[in-house]
Amino acid sequence: MNADPRRRRTRLVVVTATLGLLAVLVGGVAVASRLDLLPGTADEAGAPNGCDAGCDEDPQESSPPEDSSTGVPAGTDLVDTEPGTFDEDGLVLDGVTISGDVLLTGSDQTLRNSRVDGHVIVRGTDVTLEDSELGALSISGAQGVVASRLEIFGLLGSDGFHVTSDVGPVRDVVIEDSWVHSPSVTPESHYDGIQVRGVQGLEIRGNYFDLGPWEEPYTSAILLQQANGGNSDVLIDGNWIDGGGFALYVGGADVVVTNNKFGRNANWGLLHGDADPFTEEGNTWADTGEAVTLQ
Repeated sequence: MNADPRRRRTRLVVVTATLGLLAVLVGGVAVASRLDLLPGTADEAGAPNGCDAGCDEDPQESSPPEDSSTGVPAGTDLVDTEPGTFDEDGLVLDGVTISGDVLLTGSDQTLRNSRVDGHVIVRGTDVTLEDSELGALSISGAQGVVASRLEIFGLLGSDGFHVTSDVGPVRDVVIEDSWVHSPSVTPESHYDGIQVRGVQGLEIRGNYFDLGPWEEPYTSAILLQQANGGNSDVLIDGNWIDGGGFALYVGGADVVVTNNKFGRNANWGLLHGDADPFTEEGNTWADTGEAVTLQ
C-alpha cells in the first residue's frame, strides 16, 4: 500500500453497466502496511539464500509478492465511487476508490486497479479481481472467482481472505500472487490469513501470507476447516507463509501442499495436529532453503 503516486484521485472510472447501489455492509478501518520480507529471503547482495555464485535460479522467484507487485499500479489515479451492492452482469470497475464495503452479486464482473478501504464480498459467478487494494475479501456462495495481485492490507476484526459455502457452494476459485499483511484484530478475533469453510476446487498459489510475529488473536496463516459441505481439490503451491498460531490447518480431501516457503513466526508449529492427510512435496524454510516435512 503505497502512499505517494496512488493518492491522486482524478482518473475517470470505467463502468460498463449501470450500478445498482444499495445499503453499505459493515464498516472497517485500514491499517498501514508492513514492507518487510520474510527473514533471510536474500543475502546482503540481493542473491537468494542457498544460491551459489553462477547458479541459474531466478532471484524473482525468491522474493515474495508485496507492494511493488501487488495492489494498484504506481501512478494510477483513482476516482471516488460510492460503496454498496453491484448487481449488474458484465460490470467493470476500473480505477475507483471506495471508502466502505462492496458486494458483488452479478456474473462476469471485474474489479481492477482500484482501492476498497472496507470489505469486498463476492457472491456472483465468473468474477475477476486484480491489481487492487482491499481491506478484506470474502467469497461466499460464488463460482469461478479469480483474485490476482491483490494487496489485502487489514480490516478490523476480519480475516484476510474468507472462502465459505455458507449461503451456497463455492467452486473453482483461484487466489494468486497476492499479499496479505498487517492483521487488524480485536481481543475476540480468530484471525486467519485465509480461512476456508467449504469449497470445491481452490488454488492458492504464489501468495505471501505475511502475518509477522504471533499475537494471541492469530489462528493460522492458512486454515482449511471441514464445514459447509467440506473442502475438496485444494492446491496450496509456491506461497510464502509466515506466522499464525500454526502456519497451516489442513482439513479436506485431495489437498496438495507443494513448493511453499515458511517463515519462523508460527507460534506452535507449522501444522496443526488435527490435519487430514494431504500430499506434500518441495516445501522449505524461507531463510535456509532446508526441506520441511509437515506431516
